[in-house]
Amino acid sequence: MYSVQKVIDLIAEKQLLGETLPELSNDRIEAIAESIMFDWEEDYNSTGHQGEYNDLVKWNLEQNLTHW
Repeated sequence: MYSVQKVIDLIAEKQLLGETLPELSNDRIEAIAESIMFDWEEDYNSTGHQGEYNDLVKWNLEQNLTHW
């Protein structure tokens, strides 16, 4: 799933920048990806630009880490 890979890539990017993140299970990463796809379909009708998608991935990951 494309969204799962985007979440994993963002996690890796944050770790390379020295950010400390909690360990995320595969189930949790998949749940974040599902949330991204839900928001993408609801907010952008699956027709937004790549930059909007990337921002949505970042926002969903941050929200998940903050409120989980």
